[in-house]
Amino acid sequence: MMGVRSQRRPENPISLAVADPADRPPWGAALPTLYALEEAHWWTRGMFACTAAILAADGWSGRGAVLDVGCGSGGALSQLAARPRIGLDISPLALMHARQHPDLTLVRASAMALPLAPARFDLVLALDSLDQRQMDSRQALIACAGQLRPGGRLLVRVSAHPWLHSAHDELTGTAARMSARQLQALLRAAGLTVRRLTYANAVLFPLAASRRLLADTLRRPLAHDLQLPSAPLNRLLRRVLEREASWLRRGHNLPWGLSLYALAVSSQEKSGENEVRP
Repeated sequence: MMGVRSQRRPENPISLAVADPADRPPWGAALPTLYALEEAHWWTRGMFACTAAILAADGWSGRGAVLDVGCGSGGALSQLAARPRIGLDISPLALMHARQHPDLTLVRASAMALPLAPARFDLVLALDSLDQRQMDSRQALIACAGQLRPGGRLLVRVSAHPWLHSAHDELTGTAARMSARQLQALLRAAGLTVRRLTYANAVLFPLAASRRLLADTLRRPLAHDLQLPSAPLNRLLRRVLEREASWLRRGHNLPWGLSLYALAVSSQEKSGENEVRP
C-alpha cells in the first residue's frame, strides 16, 4: 500500500458549486489539487489497490521493466517493486510532482509518440491517461503496444460509461468516457489480446450515476468538492475500494463501476478467439 503522509489540505483546494456553465474553471483545473493529495486521498490509494490486485490475479511476478504512460505525479509507478521504472507525461506540472519519487526515471513526451526504443518493457501502464483531452486513444494504444516485449502486459484504466460524462470530468481533464466494447475494440486495433475486462469503484456507482442523471434531467450542473474528506470518511471510502480490490485479486470481475480496467497482452495471434467478451 501507499505510504501514509499527513492529510494536510492544499492551500487552495478546488471547491465549486457551479451555477452557470460560463463560470466553470478551465479544463483540468482540479489536477494540481489531485496531485497534491495523491498519497492521502481515498480514491488514489484505493485505486492503486485495485491496480495491484488485477496484476497479481494475472500472475505478474512484480519483476521486469515498467513504463507508465501518463504517469501523472508518479504515485502508482512508485509503488511497484520492478526495475527499471520509467514514467512518461506531457505535463510539466505532473512531472514536477513525480520528481518527489527520486527512484523513477521521468520523460516528458506525448503518449502518441513515445521517444523510446521498442519492445523493451514487461509491463506498460496507462491509467486514466488515454481518455484525456487532446488524446488520440487509438494512436496512443498502438504506441503502447509497440513498447511491449513478447508476452508483455498492458494495463489500461479509463473512466467508464459515456453517458456519465459531466463537469467533474472536465475538472479532472477527462474528455471521453468509454464503454467496455469501445476499449476492447481499441486494444484489438492495436494488435493486442484482451485477457481481462472489469469495472472498479462499483459500490459508489449507483449514487454517482443517480446524481449525474438527476443533474442532467434538471439541467443543473452538480456541485463539486475535491477537497480531502474528513479522516474517518477518507478511511471508510478507502476501505470500500480495498474490499473491491480483494474481490478483484481473487479473479472475480465487477459488473459495473465508475472506472473500467482492461488487461491486454502482446500476441502474434491473428484472431481474438481467446479474448474475453465485454
